[in-house]
Amino acid sequence: MITVYGLKNCDSCRKAFKWLDNNNYDYNFYDFKNFSLSDSLLSKWIEIHSLEKILNKRSTTWRNLNENLKNNFEKNYIKIIIENTSLIKRPFWEFNYLPERELTPGFDQAHQNFILKIK
Repeated sequence: MITVYGLKNCDSCRKAFKWLDNNNYDYNFYDFKNFSLSDSLLSKWIEIHSLEKILNKRSTTWRNLNENLKNNFEKNYIKIIIENTSLIKRPFWEFNYLPERELTPGFDQAHQNFILKIK
């Protein structure tokens, strides 16, 4: 089972949904706007991928984060990300409810090739 986390209005997520639908893949989608991300799930994602690969520092959310939060990010990153889930690169993937180390957040040809291998 493929699980996709992201935002329904995110361009990368929409591109992934379209590709999955066109290739007849079943998937579950969890929209960060309506999904309560837990500390344990986020910690698992960070353990698998690293904070650097998950955190989207190019996002509007990051740019608009107050300086105090940015300055204390390393100490409080779990809490900050949970309160600002749009800081997570999207889409975020899980297969059989587990993140895949080689499939980092995002959607490009490498993601498509990986998903095609599991069909």
